Amino acid sequence: MNRRTLLTAGTVTATALTVSNITTAQATGGGRVRENLRMPSRVLGTDTLYSVYLPPGHNPRSSRTYPVLYLLHGATGENTEWLRTGNAKEILDRAIARRRIPPVVVVMPDGRPDVSKPSIEQALGYYMNSADGTFRWADMFVQELVPFVEGEYRAGGSKARRGIGGLSMGGFGALSFAMRHPDLFTASFGLSAGHRTDAQHVALDMAGYNWRFGRSYGFDLAGEARLNDAYRYWNLLDTIKRVPAADLSRTAWYLDCGSYDEFFEANVGLHLELTRKQVEHRFMAREGIHEWQYWIDGLPGALEFLADNLG
Repeated sequence: MNRRTLLTAGTVTATALTVSNITTAQATGGGRVRENLRMPSRVLGTDTLYSVYLPPGHNPRSSRTYPVLYLLHGATGENTEWLRTGNAKEILDRAIARRRIPPVVVVMPDGRPDVSKPSIEQALGYYMNSADGTFRWADMFVQELVPFVEGEYRAGGSKARRGIGGLSMGGFGALSFAMRHPDLFTASFGLSAGHRTDAQHVALDMAGYNWRFGRSYGFDLAGEARLNDAYRYWNLLDTIKRVPAADLSRTAWYLDCGSYDEFFEANVGLHLELTRKQVEHRFMAREGIHEWQYWIDGLPGALEFLADNLG
């Protein structure tokens, strides 16, 4: 595996089964975008949504196959966020045109438990399964969405041609999926990954805790009760400690977090634990805070890292 590795923080600087609300990119040239596509899910018992970027020349009826990137949105977003706010289409078009990355299919799932409501009006799922087992987003993603979209768009098909990344909550999800499924993703990147220290998790006010984590860890928990078995199972640092180094080393890791970001300390903790276990990875600390300009500026580098590790 060809990896660019930085072990210290030295940088400061388709057609779906049912389709509704489809939007095709209006810009001439470049790739095509389709938004708010529906996939019925037996695991969830309802439809889930996703958007997809199809690179220039993509034809689902041809014999050509493409690598695939699963790009996850943040806590207040939905499946169109990377496209409408994050300039993902323009960034992808430019990177492909300049041959920085190969033509790639990019799938942007919707992480909302109820896709009919804004994220701020419901408890999040954080790309995990719920504590009571009634909302199994993580299972749906691996068991249904990945095989479905890869069949629809002639994409992926093997670990060597599949990557995952995201911002904030999506960075948490991207790292979590790759850590738990070392056979699925050749590379994973987290931009300002939404990972907290134990102390930060305990210190969240009750409304903030319930909105972010009540569904996954249990509602209305306070103090040390929040550090329960569900939390330990999904927590990224605990996962790194638990997963054998040999399994972690089967994936290429890319962490990028602003030096003034509220998640910086916890992201440094992930970097230090990966270093302690001698797992190759790249860690970047650019000057910045938890905001879209940081992620827009960071996406090209993350895409190039993915391209370096695709088979």
